[in-house]
Amino acid sequence: MLRAVLNISKSTHLTNSILYEGIPRASEKVAVRRMRLAGHCQRHQELPASKLVLWEPTHGHRSRGRPTLTYVDVLKKDAGAQSTIELARCMENRDDWKQRWRARLRTT
Repeated sequence: MLRAVLNISKSTHLTNSILYEGIPRASEKVAVRRMRLAGHCQRHQELPASKLVLWEPTHGHRSRGRPTLTYVDVLKKDAGAQSTIELARCMENRDDWKQRWRARLRTT
């Protein structure tokens, strides 16, 4: 698809790694947008979503096997945070949060 957009024929023999160099992966773009939305919702306490961003169920029992991956777990992995408390502190500090999601874009 990118070859057609850039008007590069197959006869030039460019590898995909060279062709896609410098373009962020779609999964990274999704992670960054997820982080930006979560930070926005967490900082705006008047939004109903602010109570749901870091919500984790505390009742019930877990089934056998691997625990289900929650939204909070994904955010912790995206931001590189160890705990939910650390994640909440980073989200409240706008500059720190922006630095984390921008670093995520640069690593691709």
